[in-house]
Amino acid sequence: MNNKTLFMTHQLQSIPSHPLEDGYRFRYFGKENDELVWTDIVTATGEFPDQNKALERFHRELAVHTEEMKRRIIFIETEEGEGMPIGTATAWWGDWEQKEIGRLHWVEIIPAFQGKGLGKPLITKAMQTLALYHDQAYLKTQYSSEAAIHLYKKLGWRKEGSLGKA
Repeated sequence: MNNKTLFMTHQLQSIPSHPLEDGYRFRYFGKENDELVWTDIVTATGEFPDQNKALERFHRELAVHTEEMKRRIIFIETEEGEGMPIGTATAWWGDWEQKEIGRLHWVEIIPAFQGKGLGKPLITKAMQTLALYHDQAYLKTQYSSEAAIHLYKKLGWRKEGSLGKA
């Protein structure tokens, strides 16, 4: 399996529209314990071996930007009752070829809700959020993540190989 990192870019001028299916809604970070919601999701998808490791990364990378988290971390949740968070994406920023641009980061949907058509709406919502602050964006994924790469390409992302800087 090829776990080599692949970078992709998007100019953010033409963002496709993919609304959420009925029964789901978006919300931004800001409720009490949302850092634990985030760690639950990224741990459930296998990005981290346990919640403590996820929480360490959250505090090191995201929590140092308190106000930005409220504008840039997106959750998908069910519409029933208080809503159950089932996915997240972060419309962050990073360095690309010595320039700060947007970064699509931490796109995750818990396994029980994968394959339900939520990926396109989540990614395009994050892209719309990125476009509020940036003219272009990048993401990084693994060459082995063929389904994700295919989805990103359908949404206008272009492969850049291993250029740029994480």
